[in-house]
Amino acid sequence: MTHESGTYSGARVAWPVGWMLGLLASAAALAAVYWFFVLTDPGQHIDDNALIGARDFLAQRDQAREPALAFLGKLPHVSAVMAAAALIISAVVHRSVLAPLITLASLGSAVLATQLLKHQVLERPNLGISEATVNSFPSGHTTLAAASMAAVFCTVTPRWRPLVALLGGLYTAAAGAATLVLGWHRPADIFGAYLVVLFFALLTGWVLAVVAPEENRFSRRDFWAASRGFAWFMWVPGLAGLLCAAVLWALLPPVDTGENYQLLLGFLTGGVLAIGGAALTTFAVLERVFAFQGRVRGR
Repeated sequence: MTHESGTYSGARVAWPVGWMLGLLASAAALAAVYWFFVLTDPGQHIDDNALIGARDFLAQRDQAREPALAFLGKLPHVSAVMAAAALIISAVVHRSVLAPLITLASLGSAVLATQLLKHQVLERPNLGISEATVNSFPSGHTTLAAASMAAVFCTVTPRWRPLVALLGGLYTAAAGAATLVLGWHRPADIFGAYLVVLFFALLTGWVLAVVAPEENRFSRRDFWAASRGFAWFMWVPGLAGLLCAAVLWALLPPVDTGENYQLLLGFLTGGVLAIGGAALTTFAVLERVFAFQGRVRGR
């Protein structure tokens, strides 16, 4: 073993099938989310009803506004500090700036890609549903939060990744939910941000597996932070949240006037469930692909 993280110097590098499938799946999911929620009538109805429900909720429960604003106000600084600390610690521990610089460049590209997609590439057609027809897909705030946690995930040693993935999913879920509840973004904008970050995080992992393979292989599961239980805490609530949101949205009748508060609250509830579920599932997928590709295959 080369150091305490449980890596092995003679291990063979796994074929990149996990990276390739993950990249293709995340890109396809991003396109599917954009198509359904932005380009179709049913998707725009769900998206806008959740957003209007959030605004009506704040009008009825204004006490929720201050903590959500405080959290999102500090989010850019907290996210930047967490990512910077992880990159610096990684550089010191591994005595190399190569992996931190690759991570910074790749996940910084996720933030840039979000802005390009939102302002230059994608459009939101006016289907007579949305009050605002300017494209807001994907969410920049959520991308920043998810990218910062993905940077931490990519730079920690493999035995810490299951725990960091769970914490990243929870942090990203909170950021996404606060963004929706404040009425800043529709649910689809937040899903899009998650998928952009997932794509670039997987790309980061693939590059790191090539340039620094000795730092990304792990064969032991007896370390507490590497417990498979952390994966269960992502997969089960994550998929359950997505399923419950889908069922709820399917059962709720359309609200064309935006005047039925109870129905709008149902759409908002579905949005929060979907955002939380999507965040946890995103980091669960990230952890699984990294673990699959980083497994030791023998000397």
